[in-house]
Amino acid sequence: MRSAFLLLALLIGVHTFYIKEKQNSKNHQDITRIAILRATAKVCGSAEGFEKPNPLNTETLASSCQKDAFANNFDAGIKIISYYNQQTDTDHPFSAKHHFHSEAFLDGKLLIIKGLEDITTYMKNLNFEDARKTLGQILHTLQDFYSHSNWIEMGNTEPCTALINLEENIPNPADEKTQTCESDTTNTKSGAKIKDTILQDKILTSGYYGKSKKKGKCSHGGTLDFTTGFGRSWDGINKDGSDSSHGSLHNQAVDVAIAASVQLLEKIWKSNDEPTFYRLMGLDQDKPKGNKKTIFSFFNSKSNV
Repeated sequence: MRSAFLLLALLIGVHTFYIKEKQNSKNHQDITRIAILRATAKVCGSAEGFEKPNPLNTETLASSCQKDAFANNFDAGIKIISYYNQQTDTDHPFSAKHHFHSEAFLDGKLLIIKGLEDITTYMKNLNFEDARKTLGQILHTLQDFYSHSNWIEMGNTEPCTALINLEENIPNPADEKTQTCESDTTNTKSGAKIKDTILQDKILTSGYYGKSKKKGKCSHGGTLDFTTGFGRSWDGINKDGSDSSHGSLHNQAVDVAIAASVQLLEKIWKSNDEPTFYRLMGLDQDKPKGNKKTIFSFFNSKSNV
């Protein structure tokens, strides 16, 4: 029964940037692929004579990086990282820290910071399989911040760098007593209404997801989010797709999630070196290994940016 519930949740994209393709929306795989291509182009750009290709895809970038022979490996590396990204929904569907639900900002940040530390350790030990797995997992969590919090509603167009830097404090998170969303609002087709004072004072919040929430807090929203109350699945703040509660902001959330993912990848590059970064991405003679056939059957396209 539980497995059937999880499958349904994943197929309809209940509480995260969608996994399956959905019209007019970008999913975690899209965001991850675009970010890896852009970050890798920056790494290659440090070499003299590099010209960023247009369109930007695994084949054109491998060629511009003078690594033509490794284009298929590069594509495989991205697919593996993306696979473990979407697996976060299967492995941790109701974990607040893995999705930045329920104002779990510090726990989510520490998950990302620990992941960054582990990736560097794995890379130094040439354990690229676990490094790719961990990278996919923390990219998912990072990307969800922009869809599940009110970062975009507050007018931010740049990433929250505190999520990947231990020394930075998360800016102005709501405490457990602060009411963040209006209650008993009518369905205006625009989702839950965040309190004006929350937006004016730049107080950070995120939607609650699951069985219940504290009075006055925002809900995530969606078919299987019971915190909204019966018949009020629209009453949330997520931006997972264009048809979500705050779907009008989906594209803005995607853009900032991509930029944040690029920043995280650049941090990994600068904490290591170019050859090991290329190898992590799969832009190397060693073909990335995946221990599940579904990694490659699930993703069957080479998209351009």
